[in-house]
Amino acid sequence: MPNRNKLSIYLIKQEFSADDSMILDSNRELLASIPHVGNVYFRPSRSNPPTWVRSFFGETVDATDIFSANARAVLICRISVQENGIDTQKAFAVTMGYGKSMLAENVIEDDFGLKVVLNTIKSDSLRKINKVNIGGNQKASNEQLPLKSEIDDFGFDIDRDLIGTITGYSDDELYVTGMMSGGELLSVTAEVDVSNILDFLKKTYTRYTQTNYRTNFGWVDHIKKVKDSRTIDALDEEAVRLINAGSPSIWMAVPDVINWEDIAGFRYNGETLYDDIYIEAVKDSFRHGFNHIEQLKNGRRITAISAVDGHSAYTTWSAYKCLCGELEHQGKSYCINNGRWFCIDNDFVAQVNRDYDSIPVSEMSFIDFTNAHQSENEYSTKFAETNPGHLLCMDRKTITYGGGHSKIELCDILTNDGTYIHVKPYSGSATLSHLFNQAVVSAELVLWDSEFRSKANQEIDSNTDNHDFRINNNTKPNVILAIISKFENDRPPIPFFSKVALRYTKRRLEIAGCSISIKNIKNLKQPVAPENVDR
Repeated sequence: MPNRNKLSIYLIKQEFSADDSMILDSNRELLASIPHVGNVYFRPSRSNPPTWVRSFFGETVDATDIFSANARAVLICRISVQENGIDTQKAFAVTMGYGKSMLAENVIEDDFGLKVVLNTIKSDSLRKINKVNIGGNQKASNEQLPLKSEIDDFGFDIDRDLIGTITGYSDDELYVTGMMSGGELLSVTAEVDVSNILDFLKKTYTRYTQTNYRTNFGWVDHIKKVKDSRTIDALDEEAVRLINAGSPSIWMAVPDVINWEDIAGFRYNGETLYDDIYIEAVKDSFRHGFNHIEQLKNGRRITAISAVDGHSAYTTWSAYKCLCGELEHQGKSYCINNGRWFCIDNDFVAQVNRDYDSIPVSEMSFIDFTNAHQSENEYSTKFAETNPGHLLCMDRKTITYGGGHSKIELCDILTNDGTYIHVKPYSGSATLSHLFNQAVVSAELVLWDSEFRSKANQEIDSNTDNHDFRINNNTKPNVILAIISKFENDRPPIPFFSKVALRYTKRRLEIAGCSISIKNIKNLKQPVAPENVDR
């Protein structure tokens, strides 16, 4: 009977599978070659006192018998499988201790463990997930529930949350029973040792290649973070080519949620202060031309200048982190957001684009955003003044409501027929997601919270004597999302992840009975050079 062991298993990419020297880094030694199983490698361990012995206790204790040693070993073994009628060798790394550190970079399949787990457990057997919200502020979180649960119990958004690892309970007696976790790594406890490891790996690979996970977990194929450095290099190279070609598919935007009223402008080219981040101006700022992505990663910083004095830095980013865009590479769709590349399922791309194109463009006429408007608030104020009987500026007219004295904006501009206009300068996914969330929160409170409606009406009454602007109990808000951008189109070409976030917003508003439309406000502002700015 095999011993019961905790196993950590990685699947090696096919291009590295034939040669152990390509799988492991150079700092390893061969421990043993096990006939009909594989080779075991290790890195010599050295027993040393833990650093805390001296740093905390100093000479006050005798710690000669306290040691730490980072044992690490890797078993490389191979199995034969049939793929398209051809015998193929698949290599696995079974790591012990800190053995993962012995693997070379980019040699493991990213989704191996995740696919094995999802093809094994039932949809109501989840216990823990690690996820990143990629449609907004890149928030990463670990969530664990005390009982076996469905994915919905975690508050998981299948459109915007990217799974890192998932843990669930398997009751499959033909494979493995108990808790199992999977991401790039498969972690299981099973009655497996060197005597039956190859048989177990064959079963495991069969689970990996199955597609029954698509019935309950098909959303995991929608979006994947690109981790392979060679693919990232190829995508970066293509981005450089598109930027130099002036392609509209690659652009730049503020990567974080900021208070635009606190920003005097952006500096990235001498003393010129720009009102936004323009990719052409960034490209032209390189004296000897723009030829390599490292110029954006390490050679150019984008600095947001504080409006307080017009000189000091409010915040700064690498130019690479400000890149947005979508491109095709080897038949697959990719996008870059906040300095990270993602691979997007082509069917999902088409579905999201169809949903975005189905949102009507507002027929309302807006004035252009020009140098006469120093801020979003000034724009909203002047636009409302063009038709005071129909438009009321509510920007910065916050309503204190809810726990923690939250301050909520009803909208930026309110019309006397119940239209709520939310205005934001064009930016990256994080800022636009913030705009969409504001629209949903405001509409839902107007619909379902009488106390909020009462406080909102008090704020409205303090800004106008016209009672036509007041909110009625049966109000169904008409929401316009107005985005200030340099684009000419009435429908702004927003980043892919902003479209994903907007899809969620659209669903919530329509379920609530609200209408939603979108509008591009033309940004005609020209960059200005501030006075008395030191080089």
